[in-house]
Amino acid sequence: MTQAFAWQKTERLLLRAIRDTDLEPIFTIHADPETNRYNPVGPMPSRDAARVRLDLWLGDWRQRGVGYWAVERLDAPGTVIGFGGVRHRELEGQPVLNLAYRLAPEAWGSGYATEVARVALSLAGEHVPEVPVVAIINEVNMPSIRVAERLGMRLDRVIDYEGVPSRVYMSR
Repeated sequence: MTQAFAWQKTERLLLRAIRDTDLEPIFTIHADPETNRYNPVGPMPSRDAARVRLDLWLGDWRQRGVGYWAVERLDAPGTVIGFGGVRHRELEGQPVLNLAYRLAPEAWGSGYATEVARVALSLAGEHVPEVPVVAIINEVNMPSIRVAERLGMRLDRVIDYEGVPSRVYMSR
């Protein structure tokens, strides 16, 4: 695990590597229809699906030293309010770091997504500069588009992602 990525602290948040104990928050946040409003595959259907996702994310940390974080507020330690960061994947045959942020609805509008993404972009640029960072965002997901633009990411192209027109923002 790359120690720089394993955990980070911002003024308001703790960003830590996913742990085996994160199954319930993964399911709760990803099964919520509201957090999946713009997700073309919809809410997570079961705890078994959450276990598959958890195993994938744990594997990212073990194999690559980089992965999505569990996000906790510093004033509420131990309570996961979302997930975000970067993970290695392929987009149209090219290696990229996928930037993602998914927070519980009660955390929306707080600037937390921008805070998480800013740290992820900074670490990626410092520790994995050879791999571009992308954010794939459903064209109608204006809150996430605003986060990407606020971070200085540039619109590169529009692709069909899971049957939905989606914007690809790039960090460089």
